[in-house]
Amino acid sequence: MRRAAVVAVAVAVLLGAAAVVWNVYARASVTEVTGLVGSEKEGFFADEAVRGRFAELGYRVQVRGRGSRAITTADTAGLDFAFPSGAPAAEAFRTRHGIDREHRPFFSPMVVLSHRPVAEALQRAEAAAPAGDGTWDLDMSGYLDMARDGIRWRDLPGGAPEGTGRNSVLIRTTDPRTSNSAAMYLAVVSYLLNGEEVVSGPAPDIAERAAPLFLDQGGPPDTSQQPFDSYVALGPGHTPLLWAYESQYVAAGAAGELPAEAAVLYPAPTTVSAHVLLPVTDAGDEVGRLLTEDPELQRLAAEHGFRTGAPEVFADAAAEAGLPVRARLDDTVNAPGHAALEGLIREVERHYAGKPAAGTAG
Repeated sequence: MRRAAVVAVAVAVLLGAAAVVWNVYARASVTEVTGLVGSEKEGFFADEAVRGRFAELGYRVQVRGRGSRAITTADTAGLDFAFPSGAPAAEAFRTRHGIDREHRPFFSPMVVLSHRPVAEALQRAEAAAPAGDGTWDLDMSGYLDMARDGIRWRDLPGGAPEGTGRNSVLIRTTDPRTSNSAAMYLAVVSYLLNGEEVVSGPAPDIAERAAPLFLDQGGPPDTSQQPFDSYVALGPGHTPLLWAYESQYVAAGAAGELPAEAAVLYPAPTTVSAHVLLPVTDAGDEVGRLLTEDPELQRLAAEHGFRTGAPEVFADAAAEAGLPVRARLDDTVNAPGHAALEGLIREVERHYAGKPAAGTAG
């Protein structure tokens, strides 16, 4: 009996020692990786399922959020990868830092988030129409006409949706100087103002006509998450229309956090924003490869509203959340190249006299 007790104690000691050795080995085998990401992707990297999957693959990924355009000028010291939204922002970062690799694990079309009474008011004004799949079409040319003419919600046929009457019909955006989502709005607006041609060179006249669409909003937020939170929390009186990533809509809907009468409008035309991971180190390169190739990470990205190379994965995630989304994107335009878009933004910036960009926060 005594011998059995001694054996049991010895086994316990050995098991404890083995556990200590295993924990030390496990910690040593995990690669720490640090990234700078567009704010719309912070929720994805904070998801315990995403963190757990990276841990299974041998990585602990820590990220900091910032406006995607602000990422382009970030210092790379201590950084393994940058993950802005939008090809122009990625191009700027790649050129500035001499990066010769990239990964494009997912993408997001730009949408306008609204509320059903607001969408119906736009329908009465012949600027929006239900698409038959639970989503809406938004005629961007018709919208620009209303914005140019200073139309207020109370001026629309049938009157204003509750709480919106005094406000102008205006899409809320972020700051184009720091945030990619606003730059994508400028890409679409400039295409229409340029006679349905992508701007390819200096266009100060186009920028001058586009500037009031930003200035008339008041103080612009620097990241895409800030106005989205206001849209969810404050209702149509505060945010009747919001230019946003489709992924924000899907992720919030899957979490049960959308307003009760949320409506998603697909602009005609819209543009698609690629999420481009730019590795600074080999570890960052491996994170980009895993995000692109690992089926579980791709599935989790779809749950967060990102479209991947497998359309059915995104469709399944949206269907499981009970959210209407557009199966096909038939009316999209390309954003201007980096130099042309930068030129437009600099011209718009001239109109922000005395209103410096925050520059520290997609």
